[in-house]
Amino acid sequence: MSRFAVIAAVTALPLAGCATDILPSTSNETAGPFQSYEIAETAYKIIQPGVTTTSKLREFGIDPKTTPNLRVINYVDVMRVFMPTDSVQMADLDPAVQGCIGARNACVGYVMAPEMSETQRTGHISLDVLGFQRKTEETGWSASMLLLIVDDVVVYKLWSGTPQKDQRNKETNPLGPAQDLSGTAKDAIGGAIPKP
Repeated sequence: MSRFAVIAAVTALPLAGCATDILPSTSNETAGPFQSYEIAETAYKIIQPGVTTTSKLREFGIDPKTTPNLRVINYVDVMRVFMPTDSVQMADLDPAVQGCIGARNACVGYVMAPEMSETQRTGHISLDVLGFQRKTEETGWSASMLLLIVDDVVVYKLWSGTPQKDQRNKETNPLGPAQDLSGTAKDAIGGAIPKP
């Protein structure tokens, strides 16, 4: 079967029905101790600056030796995070952050950014395969947690996150396979058009 015949066969697929179950999908997960946004947020709320120790963090599953994707930063990195430009002075920072930076080598930061997302192509399979129209839906969650530790005790914590991702994208190419004259589409169209 020629490439042109293959494209013609795909075109013949029903345009009225959706076939999302056979369209490609991708998933992305940054492994860590938290299986959901709610679990991560609950763990963050339990941590108490000035009280929670590194041994207690290990009970929560937060341990640089065993927790995947946990990044350990030093006091110089902490300065870069909180003082990204010269316009931010030490006096502008939270006293706990100032104390951590002042402790120098005794200051350690734990950075975690757990996330989970799934992208699914949706819509009509024939329009998608031929490149006329491609719809995608991305769902999931993401979070970011920063803990500053001095002498094995958490002195400061910071949280941000997106509890629920729900993003839809739509890409339309009116000319379909002719819009991207490369690969199979280019060969098929080129073979179908008589040369002068």
